[in-house]
Amino acid sequence: MISAYRAKLYSFIFTLAAIYNIAFGLWACLWPRAFFTSLEMVPPNYPGLWQCLGMVVGLYGVLYASAAWSLHRAKLIIGVGLAGKILGPIGLCLTIHSGEWPLGTFSLIVFNDLIWWLPFTLFLLEGTRFGEHLRAAAPWACAVANLAAALVIWLVLRSGTEAASGIEARATYIASHPVAWRIGWGIWMLAGLSLVAFYTWWGAWLPSPRRAIAALLVAIAGLTCDLFAESLFIGWLPYRIDTIAPLASLLTGGVANACYTVVGATLTLGSPFLRGPLRAWAWAIWASGLALTIATFADNASGMVIATVALLTLLCPWVAVFGWNLTHNEQSIAV
Repeated sequence: MISAYRAKLYSFIFTLAAIYNIAFGLWACLWPRAFFTSLEMVPPNYPGLWQCLGMVVGLYGVLYASAAWSLHRAKLIIGVGLAGKILGPIGLCLTIHSGEWPLGTFSLIVFNDLIWWLPFTLFLLEGTRFGEHLRAAAPWACAVANLAAALVIWLVLRSGTEAASGIEARATYIASHPVAWRIGWGIWMLAGLSLVAFYTWWGAWLPSPRRAIAALLVAIAGLTCDLFAESLFIGWLPYRIDTIAPLASLLTGGVANACYTVVGATLTLGSPFLRGPLRAWAWAIWASGLALTIATFADNASGMVIATVALLTLLCPWVAVFGWNLTHNEQSIAV
């Protein structure tokens, strides 16, 4: 049986999916050339085909709204939706690989499909032992994904970021290592997703579900900025490094990181079971997150590097220790 907390989360997520699909459908129907113009693509000769696609996407939004309203009858809708969100990226990736569409359309895959995989899958696995194990793995997945992101930023991505001097040198490095660059930012996308999944898992232990849900709203806003920024890094660099890179850095290091920091602080304040050294450790993490936000908005490359190292060094082991401590404390609230 779905807990009240998870039921609220699923209803909220399916409502977001409905809003997104309906909005995208209306955009495609009413302004069929806007998508292609924004990506500097040649508009289609038959815009009606794109409008038809928008109509289908919008109708899926109506189904997701129904799923949000009636969770007990939602599995078929969500199952079909997940199948579409798996098959859709395959077709789009083939289109990009063939050269018909530019890599900049990768953002479309991210928001149309990829971000919905985990919540849709978890909903379909409700009531199964595998689903329970998957939810319980959130702290460990977060620790591992963010550790991988830390290694990638230092070993692979650093020469293409603000940590390297000279925009021409950065562009040359990215152009010379396109696969490693894209895979590296793909790992960072997984790290962001895993962090929000960890926050969601943590929120289930709070005495106040309202605080947890409110924190999750902020986390999702941060994740949206984060994924959009990283999709820009993947799809547009090095060709627009002078204009795209500063915007993407501001979105991920500034806005998204600020949201994640606020969520962490909010959950810490709402966790009376988080005491002693673990609580002090948590506040050191959020202080590092705040420092990264300030350095990003100030366009201070050295400060961004130092704050990122401090943040990830503190975060990864803390998530693992906190997850183990919470799941092995018999007096804690059960998930």
